[in-house]
Amino acid sequence: MNSTTSPTDLTHADIAFIGGGNMATAIIGGLLRQGRAPSSILVIDPSAEQRGRLSETLGVRTAAAPDAPEATLSSARTVVWAVKPQQFKDAASACAALTQGALHFSVMAGLRTDDIARWLGTQRVVRAMPNTPALVGQGMTGLFARPEVSADEREAVAQMVAPTGQLLWLSREADLDAVTALS
Repeated sequence: MNSTTSPTDLTHADIAFIGGGNMATAIIGGLLRQGRAPSSILVIDPSAEQRGRLSETLGVRTAAAPDAPEATLSSARTVVWAVKPQQFKDAASACAALTQGALHFSVMAGLRTDDIARWLGTQRVVRAMPNTPALVGQGMTGLFARPEVSADEREAVAQMVAPTGQLLWLSREADLDAVTALS
C-alpha cells in the first residue's frame, strides 16, 4: 500500500496468504493490530473450517482456491507462503501465473529460496524462519532476502513480521537454521 491509499480504499486484497494456519494467523493478527483493513487481506486455504474461522474471527477475505471467483490473487502485491513444505509445489503451480508481479514471502520450513524462486518463476523471494513464540508476539524471526528484493520490500516484510516479536536480517540463507536453533 502506498502513502496515498488508505486500507479502506482497497477493492482487492493486496496481501494474500497461501495457507491459513497458525503462523499465517499470527502474521494476519499483527497486520490488523497495525491498522490494516481486513478487506486488504486474502487467505487461500482449501479447508472450509479454516476459512470460516479466519473470516469470522479476523474478518479477512477467504477463498478455497486461487482461481475461485472471490479470489483476487492477481492484485496481491505480497504473497505469503504459509503452506506445509510438501504442499508447496502443487500450490505454486496453481498460483504462479497469477502472482508474477508480487513479492513472495515464505514462512515454510526447509524450502530454500532457490527452490521457491524456481517454482514461482520469480527471484523476488524473502524467506523467514519464525519460531513458535511468534504466535504470541514473543518470537525471534530470522529473515533472508534474495538480491532482487528491494530495500523498500525488505522494510515492508519487516513491518509485517514486527508484531510477532524480534527479527534479524541475515546475509546468508544458511544462517536461518542457526537462528532458529538458537532461538
